[in-house]
Amino acid sequence: MSGSRMNVSMRKSRVAVLYVHPLFGQGIARLLRAVNDLEVTCLGACVAEAPEHLKRLRPHAIVLEGCREDGVLDDVLSDLPPTLIIRVAPEDNVMDIYHRRQVISARPETLVSTIHGGLRSPVE
Repeated sequence: MSGSRMNVSMRKSRVAVLYVHPLFGQGIARLLRAVNDLEVTCLGACVAEAPEHLKRLRPHAIVLEGCREDGVLDDVLSDLPPTLIIRVAPEDNVMDIYHRRQVISARPETLVSTIHGGLRSPVE
C-alpha cells in the first residue's frame, strides 16, 4: 500500500523552460527546481531542434521567454499537443498564460502557483 502511495507522490510534472537569454533560463529553472514535484528542462528557444525536443519531452507546462510582439511562440510551439504555456516578458514585468484557449495576464511572482493551478485542471 505504501509503495503505490509513494509512486503517486513521486510523480513529477514536466516543465520546459524556453529561453532566449541563458541567464533568464537559468534563473527560471533554478526557481522551478526548488519545487519538489517539478522536473525542469531548459532549452534555447531559437535552437532549430527545440520543437522536436519538446515533442519528445511532452511537457505538462512550458515557460517561454519572450515579448508579446515576437514570433517565437508561433514558430516553436505550433505543432505541440495542448499544454499550459506561460510566456514571461521580463522587460514588461508581465506574463501571459495560455490555457484552455484562454489568455490570462498575470504577474511573474505568481509563476509557481500558476503552474500548479494549471496542472491541476485538465488541458483540452
